[in-house]
Amino acid sequence: MGRENHLDKSYPQIESFFDGYRLKSFNYSKIRDIVNEKRSEWQISQNRSLKNILNYLIKKNVLFSNTVINPENEQNQIYTWKTKDDYSIITGIKTDGYFAFYTAAYFHELTLQIPKTFYINRERSYDLAPPTNNNLNQAGIDQAFSKPQRRSKTVYRYNDKKIIFTNGKYTDKLGVYPTTQFNRKGSYFSTDIERTLIDISVRPVYSGGVFEVLQAFKLAKERVDLELLKDYLNELNYTYPYEQLIGFYLDKAGYENDEIELFTGPKNFDFYLTYEMRNKVLSKKWRIYYPKGM
Repeated sequence: MGRENHLDKSYPQIESFFDGYRLKSFNYSKIRDIVNEKRSEWQISQNRSLKNILNYLIKKNVLFSNTVINPENEQNQIYTWKTKDDYSIITGIKTDGYFAFYTAAYFHELTLQIPKTFYINRERSYDLAPPTNNNLNQAGIDQAFSKPQRRSKTVYRYNDKKIIFTNGKYTDKLGVYPTTQFNRKGSYFSTDIERTLIDISVRPVYSGGVFEVLQAFKLAKERVDLELLKDYLNELNYTYPYEQLIGFYLDKAGYENDEIELFTGPKNFDFYLTYEMRNKVLSKKWRIYYPKGM
């Protein structure tokens, strides 16, 4: 008989805990904190190293070690409990984010592509001063949209996949739900259809470009709640007039006039579908510049 491992006595409690825990993916710091907090309850000696505990669980084939490459080109280990699902692994890198942009569009079948770039949004802390468009002017808009859209430099790699972490405005996770509500397995979170359509419109650089965004609006027909989308827009309270942009997409995607009417408010400025457009056309109806040929 093999030598008894004292962790065998602790294993039922360990398994029960992780089976019931809402997260299934952990970076080193997270799993270290969990083990340190539970040592006494699980009756694990302080002399037993974390490495030894993790190796024990890995040998039992319930914990998996996955290597990701951080922005400094260093290897980091992400540990997953009873799963090797790519999305679960990715959520363990930083556990306070949620899937958004093109990844959320894929979850909701708003793209025909199978992306190899994953987007996770982490919200900034609460802003005491809400944004205002009191200082918005046409010259400022023109100048801002003549430049490339800013991109996140927080990029991780896992196998042949890129993971981009964005640092979005504080929204108290508006429109964010467990993906099980979208008929997807896994213990992670994503924006719903309505929030996703707003996000990919605002940041087309994270969404495959404006033609992919238009395709998403077409594929969202019969499923999107436009009144909820409008409520989200009001709550997000953007400085820029993104309502014009949403209305333009709905119009181009062939939505009914009574649906589009929700987004036909006052238009005080000419606005842009995306940044740094070379050949652009102005929609007089929506006061939106869009790429020629769309």
